[in-house]
Amino acid sequence: MFENGWIDSESKQLALHEKQNIKRFGGGFAAPHAVALVNQIERAGDASVIHTTIATTIQSRVETIITRHLRLLVNKHVTHAAAVVIENKTGNVLALAGSRDFFARDGGQINGAWTPHSPGSAMKPFTYLLALQRGFTTASVIADLPIEFSTSTGLYRPENYDHKNYGPVTVRTALGSSLNIPAVRVLNQIGGEKVLHNALQTLGITTLNEAPEHYGLGLTIGNAPVRLLELANAYACLARLGEYKPWTLVSSTAKPNNGARLFPETECYIIADVLSDNQARVLTFGPRSVIRLPFRCAVKTGTSTNYRDNWTLGFTPEFTVGVWAGNFDNTPMLGVTGVSGAGPVFREIFLALHETSGTSWFVEPPQIVRAKIDPRNGKRIASDADPPSVSVEEIFRDSTLPETASVNDYDAETGRAFLPREYAEWLERGDNWLSGSVCLHADDDDTPPHIVSPASGSVFQLDPDLRSGGNRLQLRASGNRVVTWSSSTLKIEQKSDAVFATLVPGKHEITATNASSKAASVTQIEVISAEQAAQQRMVTGRAR
Repeated sequence: MFENGWIDSESKQLALHEKQNIKRFGGGFAAPHAVALVNQIERAGDASVIHTTIATTIQSRVETIITRHLRLLVNKHVTHAAAVVIENKTGNVLALAGSRDFFARDGGQINGAWTPHSPGSAMKPFTYLLALQRGFTTASVIADLPIEFSTSTGLYRPENYDHKNYGPVTVRTALGSSLNIPAVRVLNQIGGEKVLHNALQTLGITTLNEAPEHYGLGLTIGNAPVRLLELANAYACLARLGEYKPWTLVSSTAKPNNGARLFPETECYIIADVLSDNQARVLTFGPRSVIRLPFRCAVKTGTSTNYRDNWTLGFTPEFTVGVWAGNFDNTPMLGVTGVSGAGPVFREIFLALHETSGTSWFVEPPQIVRAKIDPRNGKRIASDADPPSVSVEEIFRDSTLPETASVNDYDAETGRAFLPREYAEWLERGDNWLSGSVCLHADDDDTPPHIVSPASGSVFQLDPDLRSGGNRLQLRASGNRVVTWSSSTLKIEQKSDAVFATLVPGKHEITATNASSKAASVTQIEVISAEQAAQQRMVTGRAR
């Protein structure tokens, strides 16, 4: 430095005689994952100095929170976590931590906020938002009952996280308690995976590189890997009540980051209302979960198959926070869910934001109206009618109020709400949590049977490696009525208390008939041989 003229001789002598204190290297620069991401994808031309959007105080707090909570999860085999904080009005990323320690030897420089992972149920709000645009309301009743869907790769049977079925549930309960079967049913009813796939790509999710059919209806329960930062920014669109803005890590003095409206304000407000409703979560999370904050905040969790990833994302009008927890080597955690893994990190980050910057809640749009409904059937209770034994207040867009309940919807003697015949089998089971408040209509004894299995449109493959070549299919209908089964192309036989069809290649119709009323239901299936399945796979491979 002296030879280059940067210091004088006195400074040189002072430096040479100064005692050296060896200090451990402490990281070298702030927000390392954010800086690395700026260098990777957001280089601001040839600028010699780039100003990031990172708020150092928030960034430091987030890093500290992650480190502390991961220490508490060491016995659950959780080694890393990532978190992002987005300022909703600008799209600025105020904090981005990609792992617990950028300099850790076990993958610390992997950016968990940018590396794609399976989001689990964190995808569901967008399915329900699309459903609200297509005529559903939060009072719409969905059958949380076992169901099979025929796909190009075979039958798809979604299951709830706790392997229970809750019968008739409203959209509010289905989303709040994160039930899988209703989410899949709703996506199927509004047009299938293509509808959700297109919406997610519009929201800036860049990792959905396969055709929608590759993911199938499972897209709504998170079978496609996404980036935490991009999913958090999709949630920020909900927080702006439908206005999308791209996220950014680079400060700009140019014109503001103008947004584009992707979804209607009223429907986004309703989704935010559901995600902030602790009562709607009770079925799955209980009344005092970690995501119940002391101020109003929309929150959604997600856990991938085999506990490999868990997420918690949420927002207020001011901020959106996203947290991922898991292992970079993709090994499963030990029973850690979005509530027990990412949830506590999310909670503490939002508590810090509330304490230091303040949070608020949304102004209710003028199109919102309130009405009392019966959650057992989703029908509105007239203002001059005697309320049934179960009633709750619900919010609606003013043009989507449900039909009014009538005396014909209830048993005159007991006041129990009538359910369709498809709930007959569920009513007889132990997980019937509405026991005593619902029943089947007596006249339903004359209706056609509800065929539980096989679902219409199912495709079955014969397999020579299975016993009997996999050609025995059990037939099931709900309820206690006597049902007779028939088919013009398949042999059907009764074995003890079960009925079986012997499968052969081809397309077939199977009829279930009410033995007393002779009312009948028909299901259609297709059976293919192992050779036909192999030929189809070869054709599919060539097409790709």
